[in-house]
Amino acid sequence: MSDEDKSEDAEKKGEAETKTRYIGFLAIGLMIGIIIGIIVGAFGFPQIQSFGAANGLTADEAGEKAVNFIENYAVPPGVDVVLINVTEVEDANLYKVAINISAMGRSETAESYLTKNGKLLFPSGIDIEEFEEKTKPETTIGNFIVSGDEICKEDGKAIIYFFGSDGCGYCKWEHPVMVNVTSKFEGFISFHDNMNNLTADMEIFDKYNPRHSMPTLVLGCKYYRIGAGKSMGEEQEAKVLTALICDLTDNKPENVCTDPEIEELINKI
Repeated sequence: MSDEDKSEDAEKKGEAETKTRYIGFLAIGLMIGIIIGIIVGAFGFPQIQSFGAANGLTADEAGEKAVNFIENYAVPPGVDVVLINVTEVEDANLYKVAINISAMGRSETAESYLTKNGKLLFPSGIDIEEFEEKTKPETTIGNFIVSGDEICKEDGKAIIYFFGSDGCGYCKWEHPVMVNVTSKFEGFISFHDNMNNLTADMEIFDKYNPRHSMPTLVLGCKYYRIGAGKSMGEEQEAKVLTALICDLTDNKPENVCTDPEIEELINKI
């Protein structure tokens, strides 16, 4: 192969890699492209066609304007930008513009936001209410998080984990409460007391608390909490722990789990 052919192949390969990279890093590419577009636009580059009436764009006009802007300023030649749909964002004076960007066999869907007057384009955005709803963990009594995991067991018994150290004041408060409660479930649970022994059960510690804050309580891998229940007081914290553990043991032993106050808490889980 001649040097000229090699140079041409290298050029084609480089072009393909560039287009693929734009798809792989779509969010960053769009953001940088929009900024560059604004800058070059200010220096006299061809302006995008004006749309709509004075009181704002229609949804169709908004979609066309967003796609045109992205094609002109945000992606390199050869990258296809296709409008998927345009929806109105209630009470926000915005249109949400969903587009598909593709090149070299790869594609990605992105959402941009355009003000109804067509003056401001946001290459990405977060619907705060929707985001919070999706990311907010499910919690239960005692501010324990419901993991959604299967109950972890040892010899058929739910495993209760405690992680803490004497150097942590809240751990020193929580630890005796946990020891006292778990002692009531002897024969029904397996208690892994990792007070001052943080090298044990590290896989569980990493999974439910990657930052290794203390104290950390993991009840049967189904419920977990980072922090102590000191604000509830020792008596209420003990009741909460008892109810949650009863839930893991099918309400055994009966003399512990059938206490009226414990049953009331169990019904709230």
